[in-house]
Amino acid sequence: MSKSYKHLYLPIEEAARELDARLLLVMAAMQKGYRVVIGQQWLMVNNLPNLAPGIVFFKGTNKVQSVWMSHANKHGHKIVAIDEEVTAIADRKFVLKEVSLEALPLIDRFFLQGQNQYDIYADAFPDFQDRFTITGNPRFDLLRKEFTKAFDEDAQAYRTRYGRYILINTNFGYVNTAWGKPENFVKVCENVGYANRSDPEDRKFFDDFYDLEVMNMAAFKVMTRKLRDRFPDHQIVLRPHPAEDVKSWTDALSGEERIHVVFEGSAVPWMLGADYFIHNTCTTGTEAMVLGVPVGAYAFYTNWVESIFLSNLVTPVFRDMDSLFDAVEAGIRDREGAIRAIRQDRDQILRQHISGLDQKLATAGIFHGIDTLEVARSAGSVFRDGRGLRVAVNRSQYQRKKIDLDIKQLNQKVTNLVKATGIGFSAKAEKIGDSLFVFTPVD
Repeated sequence: MSKSYKHLYLPIEEAARELDARLLLVMAAMQKGYRVVIGQQWLMVNNLPNLAPGIVFFKGTNKVQSVWMSHANKHGHKIVAIDEEVTAIADRKFVLKEVSLEALPLIDRFFLQGQNQYDIYADAFPDFQDRFTITGNPRFDLLRKEFTKAFDEDAQAYRTRYGRYILINTNFGYVNTAWGKPENFVKVCENVGYANRSDPEDRKFFDDFYDLEVMNMAAFKVMTRKLRDRFPDHQIVLRPHPAEDVKSWTDALSGEERIHVVFEGSAVPWMLGADYFIHNTCTTGTEAMVLGVPVGAYAFYTNWVESIFLSNLVTPVFRDMDSLFDAVEAGIRDREGAIRAIRQDRDQILRQHISGLDQKLATAGIFHGIDTLEVARSAGSVFRDGRGLRVAVNRSQYQRKKIDLDIKQLNQKVTNLVKATGIGFSAKAEKIGDSLFVFTPVD
């Protein structure tokens, strides 16, 4: 007789940012005897009618995702969610912009990243308060010492390739958007329900956000070259945000000695390998705080839009290059002292926004919430009635850049996490579609 399973579905938009954290949930689910489907969200969501009823884990609650949730609900799936985008946001108004009111009644469990988000949601959506649970985000579990060992091999490989390096992560996905032009970025924001140019306040946001990025992207180009000149014993590695057009950076910095524009892998090993890390309004700045990497934001130009972003609240911010370069020099000279000073100044703000940084893992809290949901077990194939994937999805080049996985890459990721954590489980991974896989426990 075939063994029956509960099913968990983990759709992923962007492998470099989401995959490792989702694999922690895979590991927790395997230990409890679940079967898990993980991979590119477009193929998975479109085939929810063909997958056995289970629990679908959504990364957000915007207008598009609320449509997907309705689709999942219609076909007998339970729905849980976390808002990945709120990791970047501190301001109440913009935290609430991430939530579609149509999504809330569909969500069985909503996992929140910290007290700030909970307070905002409980005040704005009191009718749904029983669905809110503060857990933190598995993304931050990966930054604990017991997990960062999984990234040691990659971090050492980067040090071997470049020697000592200073890392710059850019975040100019509006003015330098991978969607082709800024107008397209605005359309995407409108399509997901985040903002609307017909609203004067939203129009002002777009105008001022554009100014913020234009000025600071120009400043980063100047700063990168001067940083190279100030620190002759270091290489400079610049990693564009996945939402950016990488070519604009390679064109701008082509031929520059000791400056490397790189777009590969998770941000974590790059940060671990760096002697100092520079960002502006990028969530990796918050992650660097948790990792214990000397970090600072370079914000030559500012306006009210900067205050929306959490990372510039939890890391030091420098308005001029001399101050930034002095901090870089101090961080290189005394790494532990620099980290200690940053944490003394900013740790309280960080913990108000991000929970689960010590003691209980966010993954454990989230999986407990998932496991309390009543869902039917299914035997045989992961597909209903042996249907298979009946809906094909032709992804754009932009979508393929975000997630393009093979079984070898996936298994290596799992192996690294198992080695780092010592968590043992037996499972068989099988590719069932384009960057889509199923993990089945093995007794």
